[in-house]
Amino acid sequence: MYKAMNSDWELCSTRNHRQRTYTLWVLLGAMSKFASFRTTSTGSYLALFFASGLTTVLFIATMVYHYSTKSTYYEILSADYSSMMYLILAWVCLGWLMALIAGIGFDVLPLIHGAAPFHESTMRQFIILNISGQFLLTLSTFMSTREMIDEFSTVGIVLLSLGVLLLGLPGRRLVSESKMSKDKDEVGVMSVLPGAVFPFFATTIIVCWLLRDTAGMLELGRSFMVALYILVTVVIIVSHFNRRLNWGIIAPEKIQTRLTVFAVFLCLHILFSFLTGREGSDTHTLLAQMSDYSLGLALLWAFILCNPLDVAKKALFNGGMGHNRLVFAALWMLPFCSFHAFNSSHYIDRPGTPGYATFLSTSALLAIWGYSMYLHEDHLHINIHKRSSSPLFLMFFLIGFVSIQMLYIKNWLDLGPTNTEQTIWIASIVIGSILLTVDFLRRTMLSFDTWHRIPMFYGRYIQDKSLE
Repeated sequence: MYKAMNSDWELCSTRNHRQRTYTLWVLLGAMSKFASFRTTSTGSYLALFFASGLTTVLFIATMVYHYSTKSTYYEILSADYSSMMYLILAWVCLGWLMALIAGIGFDVLPLIHGAAPFHESTMRQFIILNISGQFLLTLSTFMSTREMIDEFSTVGIVLLSLGVLLLGLPGRRLVSESKMSKDKDEVGVMSVLPGAVFPFFATTIIVCWLLRDTAGMLELGRSFMVALYILVTVVIIVSHFNRRLNWGIIAPEKIQTRLTVFAVFLCLHILFSFLTGREGSDTHTLLAQMSDYSLGLALLWAFILCNPLDVAKKALFNGGMGHNRLVFAALWMLPFCSFHAFNSSHYIDRPGTPGYATFLSTSALLAIWGYSMYLHEDHLHINIHKRSSSPLFLMFFLIGFVSIQMLYIKNWLDLGPTNTEQTIWIASIVIGSILLTVDFLRRTMLSFDTWHRIPMFYGRYIQDKSLE
């Protein structure tokens, strides 16, 4: 009897095993075309986020050291603001911020578009070039002569640009292989646009730096970097509220028309910035005013494009729907950035300072950091109503935001020196950035929560395309 029962149990187990095997085979067969990016691209963001966190801390520590010690690098920066600020902008835009953007792209774009444009070797090469370029830029700040600073910086910018150039081919492959129809994509053409312009972006940055002695080239490169990050910020905001949260803040068929107007303002700003540099005037000429106004219009239109009133209504009223507060704050910083860009006439010796500095230190950072943290929490499958809002960082950010408003208002109305406001702004941004970066590293590398390869919500794209 025991043998008979054992035999029946073995037969039942065999049948169950066969049934599970058949079910698994059917599932894998339906999703076989997604196997490649499941094992390579999805989840690879961790290495890029970790590299970005470490290099962010390195960048902040380097800048704080030179500012506090009034080193040779600080003196050269004060004496030749235009070219040195170009280096710092390139360091930020092509370095640790670009690592976060690449991590987001590697992780979710293949899922959304049902394509496998990225290869593991591409990610490794990008990380090596990105870290090497930032390391050389860090070393350049400790050189004793301007010539050595330029030499190390040139190699660093070239390495960072080559890393971005590597993303060009996968970006074009993503456009051609995408299985997502434009009328169904909640972000429309903006989903693949940044990746498609990466090669042109990286090439422009290199050329402008190598031709920095030619009037207008540094202004052209700076404006191009900021224009790309305004575009990235808008893409992140629309993607978060329109796609990730499915709030329907803007109809996909309307995105292209609004994006066209947005692109016109950005192109006008790039053009007028270049012409202002070519003019080389010591006064705030008509071309300089057009550069400021076109930047202000681009930032203001970026704000309007994202349908802010609808976002605020869903985020704040009737109990408030779950969302990322950093991305929400990034949206509402845009009109303040626009206001500062319109009133840049007091900074003719430091072109673009109010608009560029305000935007990069508020909207751009908030959007990219917020989206990155939210993506990681998606991989942890944390309920959207139970996610951390980084209150300590937001407190320091608010202090810095108020101080920078006071700084620019005092300059605008000529109310006296602004050293106190500048110190408070720098200190709050540094402390807040360090706190957020450390918290970011803790969540990604030291978390004991269960990590899932496919982030919550994005799995629906696999299911939808597996049935096509």
